[in-house]
Amino acid sequence: MQKTKVIKIVKLTLSALWWVVLVLLALLLMSILGAKLRGEVPKVFGYSVMHIISNSMGETIPEGSYILIKETDPEDIKKDDIICFLSDDPTIYGFPNTHRVVEEPIITEGGIEFVTRGDANHGNDTVTAKSDRLVGRYVKTMGGLKSFSDMLDSGGLITIMGVLLVAMSIIFLYSWLIKLKEETGATTTNSDKNGQSEEITCEKVENPEQNREDISTLIKRLEAEGVDIDAMAEELSQKGINIRADSSEE
Repeated sequence: MQKTKVIKIVKLTLSALWWVVLVLLALLLMSILGAKLRGEVPKVFGYSVMHIISNSMGETIPEGSYILIKETDPEDIKKDDIICFLSDDPTIYGFPNTHRVVEEPIITEGGIEFVTRGDANHGNDTVTAKSDRLVGRYVKTMGGLKSFSDMLDSGGLITIMGVLLVAMSIIFLYSWLIKLKEETGATTTNSDKNGQSEEITCEKVENPEQNREDISTLIKRLEAEGVDIDAMAEELSQKGINIRADSSEE
């Protein structure tokens, strides 16, 4: 009994974990697709991978590097931080730009603004970075994330996640069908056993020897009560029932 209870608990736990993973994967996929559709930088658990396509940061972040950006509250950004933001510069409007904050953040009615400049550039950016356009703060250069970033940019990661989601759904459905089949088979077996039991009971009732013993006992009881057995036997004999023959065999 204890072992069966433990097995049930383990099955319930695994089933719950399965659903959690499935839901998280679905939410992650929806988040990435939503960011792509809105023209935003996709984030995975608050992190983004960016590909640097210019040499504006010089040796600090060489052109062609892949960097890790962490989502950060604008109020936590300070001077000398390297930040990634969606540029409002007309020449690269809407594209991510990664530059260093060179002055103390400016507090305005519309939020916080940052004066930025590339380490290899001679002057500050002509347009400030706005807090509502902030992607996050630079963490480090991650050469090992090149393949991950390539998948993210090409949509390959989304495809892989979609395939995994479908595969997990199919596996779950298959497991559910097997469980349903086992439960149905168990019910059928119980029905068969019940049917067999009823059949055995029926055989006992229809046993001729038992019937003769029952009739003999009944005749003796009726005689003891003063019933005219001969008259009753005659009447039953006319209907094709010979009770004397059954009782005389004893």
